[in-house]
Amino acid sequence: MSIQFRLSKERFTAAEVRTARVTIRNEGNEPLEMRDPYREADQSLTYTLTGPEYPDGRSITWRSFVLQNPAYILAMDETPRIQLGAGQAIEFVVDLSEWFPTTRPGRYRLSARLNQQNVSATATPVEFELVPSSAGPASLGFTVGASFGSGTLAAWLQEANGQPLLLVSYYDDKNAEDINAGITMRAATVLGPIEPGATEVLQPWSNDIQGDLSANWILWRQGTSLLAVAGPATTTNPFRFDLGETPERIVRPPLDTANGELLVPVLGAGGRTLRLIRFQTSYDATEVTPGREVGRVILPGVPVASRATLQPASVGNGVSVFLVEESMGGLDLHHVRTTSTGRLTRVASTLVRGVRPLPQSEPGLWIDSAGRLHAALIAASPKNPQRALLVEARYRADGRLEAPPRVTPLDPLPAAPRAAVARYRIDAHYGGELSWAILLEDGRVLHRQSASFHGLMKPKNPVALPLELFQSRSVYLLCADPILGPTFEELL
Repeated sequence: MSIQFRLSKERFTAAEVRTARVTIRNEGNEPLEMRDPYREADQSLTYTLTGPEYPDGRSITWRSFVLQNPAYILAMDETPRIQLGAGQAIEFVVDLSEWFPTTRPGRYRLSARLNQQNVSATATPVEFELVPSSAGPASLGFTVGASFGSGTLAAWLQEANGQPLLLVSYYDDKNAEDINAGITMRAATVLGPIEPGATEVLQPWSNDIQGDLSANWILWRQGTSLLAVAGPATTTNPFRFDLGETPERIVRPPLDTANGELLVPVLGAGGRTLRLIRFQTSYDATEVTPGREVGRVILPGVPVASRATLQPASVGNGVSVFLVEESMGGLDLHHVRTTSTGRLTRVASTLVRGVRPLPQSEPGLWIDSAGRLHAALIAASPKNPQRALLVEARYRADGRLEAPPRVTPLDPLPAAPRAAVARYRIDAHYGGELSWAILLEDGRVLHRQSASFHGLMKPKNPVALPLELFQSRSVYLLCADPILGPTFEELL
């Protein structure tokens, strides 16, 4: 009997998934009957990892892993038996990043030993290296009109030895017993290296509730160019569009429609022009085609805040862009939307008096099943910058303002604000529920449930900027682990 390891590669970052394929082969001339060592009830096959994180070695079996992890349930207590003919082998893939959580850089050694009544074997050890790396800001993507409790995709850059890697991972809170406030933290997938100097890595929001009709896009900016991967594209051969100028910013989030479009609103240089860039592909596409500009409008002023969203697929693929401009009398709210031909048109502007912008306050948007846009923004009183105000506006399906915006005072802030965010739930069951959070200069967070729970929240990890919320079974604040990337803390 022999045991062999085959690693997916030899050098990893701490954030990414690390796997090893384990092959057990009957090297004898006679059949062997044995307990299946790849079943969760088994404790005859022991894996041992030795290295900087585990200098004395850490040993684990399938059974001990399941019993120690509250996210898993031991489905069987007795291991079934199997028979291996002469020369036959069975294989299993071990998720090393899950079985042996490891963040310390250095060289690691993986070994294994099988010990059953009539069978024993020892694997030839293999080694891999965990390289130092640092995580950049993460962007979360959600699906408009998805079912209750749907998860989120996150994309970010992981810098390793001067080489930026594009990483993506999926998170949800379906397992309420899991650690870290109910969020299941999965190791990330490396999509590939990208050129140094990339900025604004963004995971789009989508209205493809089926999840298999279009393509999974990820976008980033490289100087004056927008680059994206989906379908046949790779990080070294991405979709590309040259803006011809360094933009003021990309309006978050880019939007992934059910028919495979990636729509990217961009504020041009100086912030007075809103442009809409379109990419197109599908899962079965074979060509990487260039993007193109499909809309442009001139803005009355330079926005201090902006946000984009798209309709549920049942209504169409219409896009709305909400822009906030500071003026002498208050805040000008501008609603730009796509026409039936897909071009941009500015259809509504309104002045909200008696309010001023809060630093880094990003609006929240939601389009309901009737096609109405709901918008919310955390602002401040001109007389007292520590008096926060909630501004809410609603627009008809034709894009025009439905009623005068509503301004609601919030609790006084105990410290100066650093950033704020408002978010509507966009799922099919509780769409329209509003959450908000304000990050104070002293690091504490005031949020909608503060008065009902434990007052101001003090996050354990650095809060990610711009602020972002993940609304599922509970509401979570996006934070940042400098090594592992996205983390989430429940707003309590």
